[in-house]
Amino acid sequence: MSRLSTLWVWAVFAFMYLPIAMIALFSVNDSKIMSLPFSGFTLKWYAEVMGDGRLGGGFLTTLSVAFPVAICATLLGGLAALAISFYPMRGRGIFAVLLLAPFLIPKLILAVAQLIMFNETGVERSLLTVIAAQTVIVLPFSTLVIASVLIRIDRGLLEAAADLGASGLSAFRRVVLPLMANGLMASWVVAFVLSSAEYVLTAFVSGRAQPLSVLVASDFRFALSPSLNALAVMIVFGNIALVALAELIRRRASKTGA
Repeated sequence: MSRLSTLWVWAVFAFMYLPIAMIALFSVNDSKIMSLPFSGFTLKWYAEVMGDGRLGGGFLTTLSVAFPVAICATLLGGLAALAISFYPMRGRGIFAVLLLAPFLIPKLILAVAQLIMFNETGVERSLLTVIAAQTVIVLPFSTLVIASVLIRIDRGLLEAAADLGASGLSAFRRVVLPLMANGLMASWVVAFVLSSAEYVLTAFVSGRAQPLSVLVASDFRFALSPSLNALAVMIVFGNIALVALAELIRRRASKTGA
């Protein structure tokens, strides 16, 4: 039974990562046709991506959306997590259901609903509408990440701080906030990655300035270029580097606090 379980785990890993490995291999294949056998090793597709001003502009647009979305989702998610899992609040069950509703609504329906809302209210589609729309769908993820940290905090620490004369605000600033710092950082990373990869919602509510996900999706409809494989590999390794940097900062902060 243990061997069968091990084989199943490896099969799941292969299903998840084998397509990425194939994209990485074809990104260095010296041929415009993505098929076997390989024609040779080359990095020209990466150079083509780096020299493409259109993709570079889309990347900068993605960053200009992902950073605000990550900040807004982390701040709002932190407040929501405190209300749901840490501090007493009336109607927290209803609040949690409403907050997590985007999990249950298909993105296509949510995108159409937000597009109709923007049109009916006279809001012109722009990067601001993209930021607002993405924050709505990323917020539940940020809330759950931060809440998972808050539920492990010993409430006795707050009682001890109160016994020592600390006010509620002082106890939060000196006790709760440092302990939830790792959750805030993890929430920011998750929100940033989800925002940079979001396509369905972005395609509906974006204006003239289009993030990278929309540009790449439109390119895939016309031609499957090896340069898109190189771009995909660069995005994957960029996300890995972001997660590694966040983990490095967390470990250094833990050592400093210790």
